[in-house]
Amino acid sequence: MFVPPPVSGTIDARTSMKLASKEPIPAHWPDHYRSVVVGGPQILNYSTHSSSDKKMGVALLVLAYICLSTVTAIRFEQNPSPPQYAKPDQYGYRMCASWLLADGTPIYSGCDPFKTKRCGKELEFDYRCCSGFQHSNEPLGGPSSNPCGKLIPQFDDCPSVIEELGFRKFASYLKNYPELTQRNGQPYTIFVPLPEDGGDLDRIYGGNTRTVSYHVVRGRHYADDLRTGVKLKSIYNDEDIEISRTTYGSVNVECTEISQADIECKSGLIHIIRRPLLPRSGLGNLNKNSVMSLLQSNPETLEFAKALPQELQQDLSRVEGGHFYTVTAPTSNSWSSLRGRYNREQLEDIAASHVSKGLKCTSNIIKGQQTFTDMQGQPMKVECSVNPSNRQEIRKITDACGDTHEFVDRQSDLMAANGVVHVIRSPVIPMSQLTLKDLMDRPECAKFQNIDKFINVLRECDLYMDGASQYAVITPENSAFDWWSGYAQFRPEYQRFQVDKEYRCEVARYHIVKHNGNLANIQDFSGHTDGHRSNNRNDYLYETTYFTKGKMGSTLNWHYSPVNNLQPLKLKNTSIYKTSRINVMPEKNITNILEERKDFSHTNSITKIAGMEENVFKKKAPKNLYLVTTDEGWIDPRSRQLGKKLVSPELARYEGHATLAENFAKLNHVPLYLWGGDIGYFEKNSVHRFMSSAGVELIFWMDDKGTMRIGYDELPKSEWPKVVEYNLPGRDGIIWALDGFLRCPNKLCALQLEDKDTYTFYTAACLTSDLEGEVDVKRAFSSKPTEIAKRHPTQCLLRTSLRTCQWRVMNTNNSYPYLPSVSPLSLDLFSRLPQCLLAFRCSKLVHLLSAKRHPLNRRS
Repeated sequence: MFVPPPVSGTIDARTSMKLASKEPIPAHWPDHYRSVVVGGPQILNYSTHSSSDKKMGVALLVLAYICLSTVTAIRFEQNPSPPQYAKPDQYGYRMCASWLLADGTPIYSGCDPFKTKRCGKELEFDYRCCSGFQHSNEPLGGPSSNPCGKLIPQFDDCPSVIEELGFRKFASYLKNYPELTQRNGQPYTIFVPLPEDGGDLDRIYGGNTRTVSYHVVRGRHYADDLRTGVKLKSIYNDEDIEISRTTYGSVNVECTEISQADIECKSGLIHIIRRPLLPRSGLGNLNKNSVMSLLQSNPETLEFAKALPQELQQDLSRVEGGHFYTVTAPTSNSWSSLRGRYNREQLEDIAASHVSKGLKCTSNIIKGQQTFTDMQGQPMKVECSVNPSNRQEIRKITDACGDTHEFVDRQSDLMAANGVVHVIRSPVIPMSQLTLKDLMDRPECAKFQNIDKFINVLRECDLYMDGASQYAVITPENSAFDWWSGYAQFRPEYQRFQVDKEYRCEVARYHIVKHNGNLANIQDFSGHTDGHRSNNRNDYLYETTYFTKGKMGSTLNWHYSPVNNLQPLKLKNTSIYKTSRINVMPEKNITNILEERKDFSHTNSITKIAGMEENVFKKKAPKNLYLVTTDEGWIDPRSRQLGKKLVSPELARYEGHATLAENFAKLNHVPLYLWGGDIGYFEKNSVHRFMSSAGVELIFWMDDKGTMRIGYDELPKSEWPKVVEYNLPGRDGIIWALDGFLRCPNKLCALQLEDKDTYTFYTAACLTSDLEGEVDVKRAFSSKPTEIAKRHPTQCLLRTSLRTCQWRVMNTNNSYPYLPSVSPLSLDLFSRLPQCLLAFRCSKLVHLLSAKRHPLNRRS
């Protein structure tokens, strides 16, 4: 979390605790705070302050933190740089800073002004005397030649102070109100409009000077007290004045920004605002009691108001609910031009698309581009720039085809009790009034949306779409073709796409999905890996969706193609989801891929024995992730040490027993459609768990280098196989290749090895060990039993016979290469020694059994 530095050169209690705990000082704090820390923390000691001081100190700290949070919360850099604040102290004593608009108008900030852009232009800092002070023409000494030493006479009545500030015409209107000049009476707060000469007053109010009193409210309301949601009572018919704040700190009075704040006068307080205010009851026939009444009473918006849906008209008329709306209303002449082109229902949809929830004054629209959501859930892109000729800010709506619709300057920020109206010069036709065919017939629209390459492909194909059904089109942006051409794994398909028209059309239709309404909006998506049939005829190809979670929020994926903007472009009966990749169309099944890949032969054999095609793949399609061990992965690692490539004995187990083959194959099957590698579901340094079809929870672990290993809790990590090839797409699922086989748990695949060998047995037995002519009979007999038996036929017996030996070894710890307490003959199953010897005693006779194996008769 970004921790803002201390404010105003002090260190607050939260910071002091950080210092006391010896936590490192954040790197983004300015140097002068670090020097304070090095010299020792200057902690505010509230014990020496009054209760009001404590409250004010806490309020200032909270306000500073809120302002700083507003600035820094939108930054997602690894090491965010601190905001650059204005430095009024460098410009003289009693100098304060504000922002300066492009036209030279200062704007008050509830936070310390910081470097920011407005309408594409970086705001300059404006340094001038703080509220209540003016420059003094008399030299007072000190470094400043023109200090703010002259105090504005706050002991004069408010109209006189306003006149002294240069607003003579406005002051003349206020002198008709004796309560503003009386002593020891009710204090008032007066909002004085620019320009100073009052040039707009006669144009707006005419001879109705009484309505000017709408600028006056009872009570002393400092700028810090003016927060979003505050309603002030004007002395004009007790009508409300709505206060709001922008995210960057400016203060709005009825959607008009405060330019300068907190100028004291004897009978109250003065704030200077950018424009004159209109009372809620309006002027002439204008009625601002609700957004709907404002639209209906304004001749410029009356025609538009008539076209709004009845239910929406009721919402715009409702004040008591506390909901605010913003309406961008086309002029009456421009709206009337639509009547011959659209029916009543279409006009209602178009009108509703000009309404959005929330209060959006022009002072809230300061970015080069901002996107709002209209009442139909569609994005509304608003641009803001500065006119280079007159330095005035220009705001305009850019529609889906790139056409612009400019705000009418003197008809913007028309505030009503439950919202604001901005008059625009022409209506915005939403995408919902266009069909996919309209989009194909208007290349400028596709080009503006950056999807013209794909739309050009659609234009040359029969898409098999009917006018009554609903469709979702996963639409690659132009950059997706560049990605495809450079992605090595799918380059052959890209080259085919360039020359094969029928293949191009199949790929195009593969990105079109017919649906019953569940794909029209992101809110209707049910979740991960939902299969949807594509628009190719006589084919069971599927589109598959899932969501991934990242730093910036959720991302929808169609196969491996991310849809970062979860708001589709909604055409008539068609929703367009733009993506940065193209989905390569699979043309084979999983079993076809296994057959064709020669390095998958062993797993292919197990897959057939297990009956995976009929029992699993067809039933689960397209939710099949199959982990396939390459033939190299089946090589016993011990044989490599001998310079040989002998397969692991486990392969024989699975190929010889259908049940074991099925259990092993299902262990390597996950009923999900998951892409991996650099275009998949998994991020580096992430761990995911998925249940296999065998009921064993598999762990997918991708390390910081992007290497994926797969195992389960009971399996030592040293034995987890590694993914060596991702994303072999089939029509019914997807294959990943492993560099080793995933050992089957004992509960699924108990290790049982059976070996039958045929041996020639030589049996020698003697009645006694006291044999004439023999030295150390026992030792000689153990090494040369048959020779001794032949030399003493009367006392010894020698027989020869064939015998079949069956050896069965049960492995309970699933580590068969190291079997403890197993006889040498059973170890022969692994080591394949040329012969085995077994010596044993029986009574007093010494017996020796020597066996020679006949390998051609062996079977396992």
